[in-house]
Amino acid sequence: MGKLKTFLADVRKELRRVTWPDRKLVTKATISVIIFSLVIGVYLWVLDLAFTKIISFILGLRGA
Repeated sequence: MGKLKTFLADVRKELRRVTWPDRKLVTKATISVIIFSLVIGVYLWVLDLAFTKIISFILGLRGA
């Protein structure tokens, strides 16, 4: 039990030393991640459509 108390006290000390980001930085980072995710999602969607058309065309030529 003593080790647990020591561990938790050390964790508390370390958390006091952490420099937490301000709200403005967190907001900018969140917006950046959302935009990046949307761009990658659209890119993958377009690739999926293109490959689907190509595969459908190839299979259509084979009579399948």
